[in-house]
Amino acid sequence: MNELFNYLVLGFVQGVTEFFPISSSGHLVLFEDFLGINDAGASAEIIAHFGTLFSIILFYRATFFSNKSSDDFFHINTLKMLVIATIPAVFLGLFDFFSDSFSLESFFNYDFVKTALFCNGGFLLVLSGLRDNMEKSTIFQNPPAWKWDYKTSLFLGFFQALAMLPGISRSGMVISYGLFVGLEKKKIIQYAFFMAVPTIIISIIYKYLSDGFGGIDFQSGLILFLSSFIFGYFSLIFLIKFLERFSFAWFGLYCIIISLVL
Repeated sequence: MNELFNYLVLGFVQGVTEFFPISSSGHLVLFEDFLGINDAGASAEIIAHFGTLFSIILFYRATFFSNKSSDDFFHINTLKMLVIATIPAVFLGLFDFFSDSFSLESFFNYDFVKTALFCNGGFLLVLSGLRDNMEKSTIFQNPPAWKWDYKTSLFLGFFQALAMLPGISRSGMVISYGLFVGLEKKKIIQYAFFMAVPTIIISIIYKYLSDGFGGIDFQSGLILFLSSFIFGYFSLIFLIKFLERFSFAWFGLYCIIISLVL
C-alpha cells in the first residue's frame, strides 16, 4: 500500500510539473530520492510521460485531431514547424546516445538539480521582468512582431533542448521566451504543448532503448499512469487560467526558493 501511495505521489509530481514551468525531470529526481523509489529504472518515467502525453491530447482534443486551421496539430504547416522545433533536442539526444564522453544521465543528481532550478527560476524572473518593462516603455512601443516561421520554431527548439537537463523547465523556457519576443500568448502556450508531444514520444523511445522496461508491477504502473494523466489534465486547465492574469515570475520565485531550502 505504501508503494502504491509513492507512485500516486510520483504521478502527481509528473502531472503538475510537466506543465508548470518548474521542471518535471528535476522534481522527479528530488521526489524519487525522497520516496526511496530507485528500483523501477526508466519504467516509472516512461509510464508517467505517457500519462501527461494523453492529458495534452485530451485537453487540446478540439484542435489536436484536426487539420482545418493552421493552428491545428495535424495541419501541414504546424507539423513542419514541430519537426523543425524538435531537431535540436534530437541532435542532443543522439550526441548523448553515441558519445562516450558525454552523458545526460550524469546530470540527474540532487546537487545539479538544485543549481538548475535556481537558474531556471532566475531565467523566468528576468524574462518576465524585461517583458513587463518593455510593455510599459515608450521606447519599445509597437515592436515588430515575430512571425510564425521556421526560424522562430528553431529558436524555440533550442530553448526546449535546454530542458533536457533536469531542473530546467521545458514549458518555462519555450513559453517565457515566446512571450518575451512578442508572440501571442494563447498561441505560444498551445504551440509549446504541441511541441511537447513529439518530444515526449522521443524521450519515451529513448528511455526504452537505453534502459529497457521493467522493475514496476502492473498495479503500480496503472496508478502512476492515471495519477500523471488526471493531475496533468487539471494542471493544464489551471495553468492556462493562471497565465491569463499572472506571469511566470511567480513560478520563477518558487524555483529559487525550493533550490535554496533543499
